[in-house]
Amino acid sequence: MSEERSPTLERMFRSADRELHDEQFVAGVMARAKRQYTRSLSIGLAILLVALPIAWFVSGLLDEPLQSLMQLMARPIAGTGEGSAYLPMNNVGAALVLTLLALRAIARRLFFSR
Repeated sequence: MSEERSPTLERMFRSADRELHDEQFVAGVMARAKRQYTRSLSIGLAILLVALPIAWFVSGLLDEPLQSLMQLMARPIAGTGEGSAYLPMNNVGAALVLTLLALRAIARRLFFSR
């Protein structure tokens, strides 16, 4: 390293040496954040207003298939579902829920353990 100062660097530092206005900077950042928040909220509300009628229409079409699926899930695994063969976990839906909960517990233990 030399003791001489580069004139180019000194010129750069002199041009960058100016008073920074903290209050104006913070006010500008807050104004931009508020505009961005307002815009994202407006977009979210517009999407919701468009999606609501579509969901209402689709729910009418899916009513019968979903009822059939619910009847399938409630079908007993063993027996008729009455009397001694009736257990709280004696249906297809309960078996699926237990399987999903077990898979979730395994995944948490494998991937998210600390």
